[in-house]
Amino acid sequence: MKKKMIAFSGIIAVVILAILAINHHTREVNTKRESEEYLHITATAYNNGKNDDDGVSLVLYLYSIRDQNMSEILRIPIDPGYPVAFADLRNNKVYFSDSVTGDEVDNLYEYNLITKERKQLTFGKFLFNDLFIVDNKMITNVAPRYATVTQPAIFDRTTREFTYLNPDDDDTWCFSLSYNYTTKKLLSLTASDSEMRTPKVTEVTHIRPKTLYLMDLDFGQYQPIYHTDQFEIRLTRQLDSNRILMTYDPFMGSSKPRTLKMLYIDSQKVEDFDVPGIKEVKSFYPRAHAEGLFILGRDVNNQYGLFYYDMVTKNVSNVFENYPLPKDHRSLVDFVYSMD
Repeated sequence: MKKKMIAFSGIIAVVILAILAINHHTREVNTKRESEEYLHITATAYNNGKNDDDGVSLVLYLYSIRDQNMSEILRIPIDPGYPVAFADLRNNKVYFSDSVTGDEVDNLYEYNLITKERKQLTFGKFLFNDLFIVDNKMITNVAPRYATVTQPAIFDRTTREFTYLNPDDDDTWCFSLSYNYTTKKLLSLTASDSEMRTPKVTEVTHIRPKTLYLMDLDFGQYQPIYHTDQFEIRLTRQLDSNRILMTYDPFMGSSKPRTLKMLYIDSQKVEDFDVPGIKEVKSFYPRAHAEGLFILGRDVNNQYGLFYYDMVTKNVSNVFENYPLPKDHRSLVDFVYSMD
């Protein structure tokens, strides 16, 4: 009788463990499926409500794509060379660039959304062009003091040190750095500083030859995928494993509105990519799985704003349509797409 009870108890234990394992696996799957899409929108506002006389403030808006909800999560006085900002939602912190008033260089700061504490993380002289966090790793496009070019770097928030893609390279500019959550790759748009200062570029073509690179999040597998000197590119984003979207200008200083082109990596074919209702593109980010495209720019009515282009229905909508900007609003600077 005891042997039967022991055997029966063993079966129950196995069943319970199996159920727990299934539940654990289900929770893991659900957790992966529940990654939310956000836009981190960097804006500025007048401190006195009307002009720059009393300085400006950084305003960071967080837009939930799933809920279509806009919230202002940070407003803080700043005086940066160029404002970049990104919210670390897991740790309730915002990271942004700022400088001492009158200085022309920036440093990196952290703002705790819970304690309201502002903390300076770097104490050098930097220029930041891109800033985002993926898998708790901070990626930035930055130039340190005395450097000529900006380049990709990983910033360790514990040691407060930068790990650069190539610390010995002071010729290769990184003009655009972004991450694709589907391919798990970083995309870098580069140009040679020495090459773009040649008479051919400065006097004849006015086009800086550009090379696009794909690489892993730790800067491994750094691979060139495209090179051109036929037109000017300012920004690039990976749409999927074979398609790259990039801004197009016929040459530097062109008066024509900036538009988009599509690159097919396998064939190296480049074609126009028109967005109905959009006249000019300043910045843009595709959603994961190429469902749609967010565009900061001007529509055909010359209205400047942040728009969403649904690549399935071909409809365009204004992200701020149901969220009027405040009266002290100064500018929409840029934005970053994330999944968290």
